[in-house]
Amino acid sequence: MAPAVLLIAGLIFMVDASFMLGKVEGKGVGIANAVIGIAMAIYAILLGYTAKAPGELIVAGLAITFSIFYIVLAWNIFLGADFNSLGWICLGAGIFVGLSSYFFFNAGDVRFGIFAASWSVLFFAASGNMLLQKNWGKPIGILMWFQSVITLLVPAFLMMAGKW
Repeated sequence: MAPAVLLIAGLIFMVDASFMLGKVEGKGVGIANAVIGIAMAIYAILLGYTAKAPGELIVAGLAITFSIFYIVLAWNIFLGADFNSLGWICLGAGIFVGLSSYFFFNAGDVRFGIFAASWSVLFFAASGNMLLQKNWGKPIGILMWFQSVITLLVPAFLMMAGKW
């Protein structure tokens, strides 16, 4: 199930990156984020209840962190809100994902340690963008495009193909 979550996260990263770059309109982005956010929340809850090891709980925590982001982003888009609350969620998410990176490095999983560190940077950049009222959309969108391929889509494919 984990490769499927990486796949849908990679796809929604592409949608959100396109939104940040001004290539996609808001309502379509909102719908996509709501669907992915709900699907990922269900996965996270199931994984959390069946987890047998700390690493599985960390992965469930990451999935719920991302799902909350997607759902609140959708809500903000639908309501035409100022994204300030999402900025605070991104700040907390950046901290949690950074701690998750530390966990992966200590567990000997360098690849996911690097991936989580890059996601943490993304959350902190998004937080700064929203809370400081900056216009960092283009650099954040470009970073999201690269991360969608390198940290999500390629690993998902390799896992599904049995090469990871």
